[in-house]
Amino acid sequence: MPGSENRTVTGWRKASRFYRRPPGFGWLLALLAIPLLLALIGQGMADRSKLDINGPNVAAPSLSVPSVNLPGLSPAPLSILRNGNVITLNGELPDISVRTGLLDMLKGVYGSGVELVDNLIIKPGVSAPDLATLGTLFKASVSMPDFKFKIEGDTVTLIGTATSGAVKSAVEAAARAAWPNLKLSNNILVLPDVAQAPSATESPKSPAPASPAPSASAAPSPAGDCANLQADINALMSTPVTFVTNGYTLSTATQQQLSRVAEKVKGCHSAHLAVSGYTDNTGNDAINIPLSASRATSVAEFLVAHGVPAASVTSKGYGSADPVASNAKPDGRAQNRRVAITIS
Repeated sequence: MPGSENRTVTGWRKASRFYRRPPGFGWLLALLAIPLLLALIGQGMADRSKLDINGPNVAAPSLSVPSVNLPGLSPAPLSILRNGNVITLNGELPDISVRTGLLDMLKGVYGSGVELVDNLIIKPGVSAPDLATLGTLFKASVSMPDFKFKIEGDTVTLIGTATSGAVKSAVEAAARAAWPNLKLSNNILVLPDVAQAPSATESPKSPAPASPAPSASAAPSPAGDCANLQADINALMSTPVTFVTNGYTLSTATQQQLSRVAEKVKGCHSAHLAVSGYTDNTGNDAINIPLSASRATSVAEFLVAHGVPAASVTSKGYGSADPVASNAKPDGRAQNRRVAITIS
């Protein structure tokens, strides 16, 4: 009974008493199952954690770098200037073996009699030129006695005089094939053979009417070729005049170059030529000014010997004044050793 009644002397008093039953077998099973359930839950969470970290469905973001075709590094600066049998090299190469290969390539193209002026600098780590492509370029230009090749930054520059448009096109094609990703500046001039007379193109069956000869005192008007004489001379003098070291003897290539200048000037009787000689800053004025004057005189005397009136030519040496490039590098000093011709 959940409650009981007690009778007392004073009367009836009802009191309720409750008793706690002992736990049954079901409660014992529940108590034993709780730790087991907690263990199973913990194991499941651990497995889930492993799946979150290493599972294939929730992978960490990939850190792999996408494949990108980066453009090639800019080639090291290099210039190769030919003046007849004299070839001057300036620029940077990675090691001695590349320099030896480059010199051997040039000797193979131009023959063992070529004179190589080696101003190259060994600088480990710079890119090496492809000697095979350079060989193809110089073989295409072998008929040009004043060919200059220069590569700097992202630009390849070609300078010189070609005997035909086919030679110019062949040199340009070789340069484009060798450096397709670089800019190309083709400054090669196509000049007619100076030995060819202007009348050679005229038909003998239809001669041009003779024009009256000008009087000896009448100078030709600045028309035709004479109107563009300074521009023509600048183009012909785009390749530097060269001499023997510390001397003023003209090289063979320079003599050919000045022969073209004389041919241009002879038809313009009123033209006056001022020949100016310059040196780099090596040495002092006591040496450089007389040397530059002697070189300017050599050019002036050559022009007079080839038909330019002596009264129309003056010369002067200025030493290292008015540099056109920095004297800090061999290539700049080579540009400053120059002779300029000004028409007035």
